[in-house]
Amino acid sequence: MTTPLPHGLQVIAEAAGVEVALEIALARGGSRLTIPQKAEGSILVDLVGIDAARKIVNDLSGERIEIPSGKRLLSDWLRDKGWSQERRAMKLRTSRRTVQYWDSGNVPSLQTDLFDKSA
Repeated sequence: MTTPLPHGLQVIAEAAGVEVALEIALARGGSRLTIPQKAEGSILVDLVGIDAARKIVNDLSGERIEIPSGKRLLSDWLRDKGWSQERRAMKLRTSRRTVQYWDSGNVPSLQTDLFDKSA
């Protein structure tokens, strides 16, 4: 994945890797995540496993990190993992049509064109 990560995910990626950061975003996107003082028994273990949780705690314990929703970023990542448009839309709680637009790279603007070329 070559897309730059939003700050909250970048911090986690630097500690434990991009895949781990994206797994956390998939599970907790749109919320704040407080990094515990120890990995054992924490929500991090449930999300990414003990090894990754220890890396995150080692670098970031006590930090409160904003985890962005990053739906388009997550959709691209899941597409690269072989997920269908339908499956990605359901997981990300968006429409299949939106995922289809993201994949095409042609996301329509909600703003009308001031200089309509059809006239």
